[in-house]
Amino acid sequence: PGKVSIRVSDALLAQILTPYKLHCRYLKQAVVETPTGDRLTTDDAPPALAILRGQLAIERSCHRDRPAELGAVELNLAYNQIIYVLIAQCIIDARPAAFQSWTLDEYRRRQLPDVLIHDFACQFHSPVRPQAFEGLVAMKKAVQRRNFLLMKTYCAFRDDSGGFADGEVVLAIVDGESSRKNPAS
Repeated sequence: PGKVSIRVSDALLAQILTPYKLHCRYLKQAVVETPTGDRLTTDDAPPALAILRGQLAIERSCHRDRPAELGAVELNLAYNQIIYVLIAQCIIDARPAAFQSWTLDEYRRRQLPDVLIHDFACQFHSPVRPQAFEGLVAMKKAVQRRNFLLMKTYCAFRDDSGGFADGEVVLAIVDGESSRKNPAS
């Protein structure tokens, strides 16, 4: 099976990363890959509905001046930025099916309050230099439940000197509007 590669525009990156202070916008460039068939298969990620490969750099951390290596906080922020941009590009491309009925405006309203990390498990195999590194997030599964969309993802971060961290993250995108209208549900 083949794939479609789409470079994420600078305008979309800026729009989706607006919630972050300028020095905390780690994702600099990104390409989203989607399959021409059902699933995308690559050598460096599990079978996926979509993958974002990004170039990241941390000049100054959100909580310390110059991190010597990627820490848990920076890894979490890098993951968040990548997944937010991946979801936005999937909405624009109407792939995978879980996002076909969404609009970018709807997503922008829901991006911070409704996209929740349900489970986050990552391992640092060797230190990753934050000055220039690559990040990958593969959307392995997206299943619509009654009041939320459950997404299983894989992430990996590496630098050109062999630094490597990876893990599994499960997201729940809750139906915040219906939850706020009827908090007892």
